[in-house]
Amino acid sequence: MLTAALDELEPKLGPGAVLRPDRTPLEAYEQPARGTGGHAVGVVRPASTEEVRVVIRWAVRHGVRLLPQGANSGLVGASVPPPAAPTGSGSGTGAGSAARSEQRPLMILSTDRLIEPIEVFPDDRVAIVPAGVHLSTLNDLLAAHDLVLPIDLGADPCLGGMVATNTGGARMLRNGDVRRRVIGLQAVLADVEPGGSDRPTVLDDLTRLRKDNTGPSATSFLIGSAGAFGVVTRVAVELERRPPETACAFLAPISAAAAMDALRVLEGSLATLLSAYEVISATALDMTVATVDGVRSPWSTLATPSAVPSPVPSPAQQPQPPVTVLVEAAGPVGTGDALERAVSAVTASGALIDAVLVPFDDAWHLRHSITEGLARNGSVIGFDVSVPRSELVEFRDDVTERTAAALPRAVVADFGHWADGGTHCNLVFPDRPPSARERRTATEIVFGTAVQDHHGSYSAEHGIGPHNAEWWRAVTPAADKAILDTLKDRCDPHRILGHPALPF
Repeated sequence: MLTAALDELEPKLGPGAVLRPDRTPLEAYEQPARGTGGHAVGVVRPASTEEVRVVIRWAVRHGVRLLPQGANSGLVGASVPPPAAPTGSGSGTGAGSAARSEQRPLMILSTDRLIEPIEVFPDDRVAIVPAGVHLSTLNDLLAAHDLVLPIDLGADPCLGGMVATNTGGARMLRNGDVRRRVIGLQAVLADVEPGGSDRPTVLDDLTRLRKDNTGPSATSFLIGSAGAFGVVTRVAVELERRPPETACAFLAPISAAAAMDALRVLEGSLATLLSAYEVISATALDMTVATVDGVRSPWSTLATPSAVPSPVPSPAQQPQPPVTVLVEAAGPVGTGDALERAVSAVTASGALIDAVLVPFDDAWHLRHSITEGLARNGSVIGFDVSVPRSELVEFRDDVTERTAAALPRAVVADFGHWADGGTHCNLVFPDRPPSARERRTATEIVFGTAVQDHHGSYSAEHGIGPHNAEWWRAVTPAADKAILDTLKDRCDPHRILGHPALPF
């Protein structure tokens, strides 16, 4: 029966739009960037908003679940099929959704053909971009206009996926997250009846206006929704001028707490020039330097005089710092001099063992090598959490202590965006992969410490997916759940959109 349904869909979309597992390998769509995926009955690749409408109407008619997927670079499992057929109560939060059993074929709706047209309005500093366009592709195009979408990520996601997860990145401190950058969306809902003649609704508030105070946005609820309420097809984003000068430095604080002291001094000295503040634990740095070719510790030649004058004794007599800080400043010509003055002020405050100014590429090569370095040292359970900045040091200490007690063979190797309260709290298991029990314990330690003890969030920027859905159910207020269930009833009454394990 499904074969006949696919035969019906293919001619409506054209060659290459429907991929079937008996004809085309689907592993690139079925397996996530990290972890284990499952199997889909096929992949559908619409190339326009109108084709998305065709696909959704077809899926409602035939009872097929659609799993929207962008670049498949997410880390919470929301963009790939589950490893096995789910046995839960469905994707919603109310009784209506619970009654809809999740024994339906699942098809991936890939946005990788939603790539034209890209519209750039240089004087407005706005671009209107199809959902399947990769961030790197957009920024390469914008370079000719001296513009950039200033979201910095280790992966290369597409715009639709960035909206679905509301990602932030290393420069969220200065440039904000995706929600801050989106000024309008176009999306297709799944609000049609199986036998009806109507077509799915298209919500469209694409605009070049920054100022439009005419009521609530009709599409803002789609940001961070993991594709559960509608399929985003185009995005209007606010851009920035590329900064004329960018400069970086590594700092060696005397303690983790001193890293926060240094941040306060830098914010006072640099103000809006401060664009990134990344803190890397000594464990994460050592693992990376030991295993990734071409990566050196900034402190590997401590006997060399610092680039910034220091009142403390020679670094050659100092221990390795407990954390290393990457500082970036971006702005007009002269920003490099401003960073050097600011780092000198931090050094004079007594917060540092050492400091060194470094080329941009060298600084970020080390930072972006951390994930690879940890993976080469064992099996990694990665958590992306956030807490108020004032509680970061205590959170880190609590997680380390609790992990040592409950999971003695795990090593905490953390790094992250401390200036915005985000941290990647990774547990590395050097000898063998963690068991299911150890994974549960690790989740309880990290999420519980962040949420229950330090006023934090279990998802700083990766969004909601199977890996953290139970925490959404546990801590989201009932009123929020009710509102989202009402939205789901309106936008996707047959529950065909999104990962089966999503809680909304």
